[in-house]
Amino acid sequence: MSRATAQAVETADKLVTEGVKQGRRAQKKLAKKTELTRKELKKSSKAARQEALARLSELRKPGRKAKKAAIKAAKAAGESKRRGKKDFKAAKKDFYAALSEAKSAAKGTRSRRKWPWLLGLVVVGAGAAYALRSKQEPPVAPAPPKATPPAPKPAEAAKPAPQANGKAPSAAPAEKKN
Repeated sequence: MSRATAQAVETADKLVTEGVKQGRRAQKKLAKKTELTRKELKKSSKAARQEALARLSELRKPGRKAKKAAIKAAKAAGESKRRGKKDFKAAKKDFYAALSEAKSAAKGTRSRRKWPWLLGLVVVGAGAAYALRSKQEPPVAPAPPKATPPAPKPAEAAKPAPQANGKAPSAAPAEKKN
């Protein structure tokens, strides 16, 4: 599987590095190689599925029936029931160890990187800090104290009252309300 993938990558890389126009012959060759690669991958994945199904029965979790069978076997061998239970417990422990080992072997040496998550969190935090900082407005300087209103002029107070001419007194034009 990896050999076929490596070949496909190598072919694609070669085509990119050459940077020339593809002719009809080159296109046919590439199509043939990719078809072969696809078939090879299909075969290998099918084989892997069959292998997994074959190993499934032996990697099944031991249950109650297995425990009873272990106790019966211990009795048949002339050992005590307690000894059979202990043997079953040890076998179960070995099973879990083998299962975890098989899982780690299936995963391979590939380890998941954790720093991209950390990097993402740092970027989100920086974005939030920037957004909060841009929203803050600079503090407004306090308004200067207002001057006291000027005292009314004595000339207005001494103004003579208009004559009524027999009419009802009306408000001054500036004092009228609409």
